[in-house]
Amino acid sequence: METEPHATEPLTGELSEAPSGQALVVVEPGRRPRFRRGRGRLLALAATILGAAALIFVAVGAWLRPIAVVVVHPARGDAVEAVYATGIVEAIDFARVGAVVAGRIVDLTVDEGDVVRQGQVLVRLDERQARHRLEDARARLALAEEELKRDKALIDRGVRTMQALQRTQEERDRAAANVDLEQRQLEDYTIEAPLDGIVMKREVELGETVAANAVLFSVASTARLRIAADVDERDIAQVRMGAAMAVRAEGFPDQAFPAAVTNIRQQGDASSRTFRVEANLPADTKLMIGMTVDTDIVTAERRDALLVPAAAVLHGPPQGGRPGPAYVFRIEDGRARRVPVQTGAVGPDRIEVVDGVSESDALINAPPDGLKAGQAVRAAP
Repeated sequence: METEPHATEPLTGELSEAPSGQALVVVEPGRRPRFRRGRGRLLALAATILGAAALIFVAVGAWLRPIAVVVVHPARGDAVEAVYATGIVEAIDFARVGAVVAGRIVDLTVDEGDVVRQGQVLVRLDERQARHRLEDARARLALAEEELKRDKALIDRGVRTMQALQRTQEERDRAAANVDLEQRQLEDYTIEAPLDGIVMKREVELGETVAANAVLFSVASTARLRIAADVDERDIAQVRMGAAMAVRAEGFPDQAFPAAVTNIRQQGDASSRTFRVEANLPADTKLMIGMTVDTDIVTAERRDALLVPAAAVLHGPPQGGRPGPAYVFRIEDGRARRVPVQTGAVGPDRIEVVDGVSESDALINAPPDGLKAGQAVRAAP
């Protein structure tokens, strides 16, 4: 059998005696054997094929090797549909206390956070000019009454006419009315609390000059509180009077406060596209005025609904700002099968499934990232 010789350029050099008696060929610098290019390409192609085969083998092995997953089964329970909204705690009895007349504050008796009673003095304004006007009106009234008394005596003696007496009587009545007016205006310089409550905010300082109708205090009663929630216009049609509401606040993270819808405003806010919904709180509530809260307003309740863990339900790409179609992974013959489902009520821990699975189905809870339909799976120990 003949062997194809290597195609090389002649080797030039001298023979020298090796220590063992063998001959060595001394190659001139720059001269290298040259092999055929066709064989090099074949070797490179073979290496590529072997590498690809190895990758395919690894991929197929990974695909065939079962992935450990957590298996859950749908269960029956109560399903509650609710509308989410953010809100704030506010007082039902609330007043902004203002000054009816302009004046300088000469006495300031309360501060923010103080408890006040209805009729308690909050502020006194400088009333010296008003008091002078009242004293002048009283003097005019006294003069008018003396004039009236004199005219009546003259009438009895036939010296004064009835027309003159009537004019004197009218002047006396006007003087009396002016005294009443000045008395009421003097009272306006003393500002009192309109209700029992707490001073939530104080807008002025001692010695400050305030304008007429300026707001000086905000007073709120803590006896009756309510939630004012802003419901999106897409959800407001589902809200009904008397609907139960669960209220949560960051200040009480482990507690839900019950309430019930007492008012649904019939006109919405065009800028925020929301409608205001109000719900009264119990008298012993821990919530405080001004707290921001998260609310869930119950819109429907169903008994014996089919529920699955929330982590078992996945969604496709969003559509129109909302989550995409829902689906689950069901285990069939040791493989993961993607099954579309129709969901109902959605809760933080469980989701109602209206169609797509049954109680006997084995579902994958919290499927691993990258899990594909048809991939081999096994129940984790």
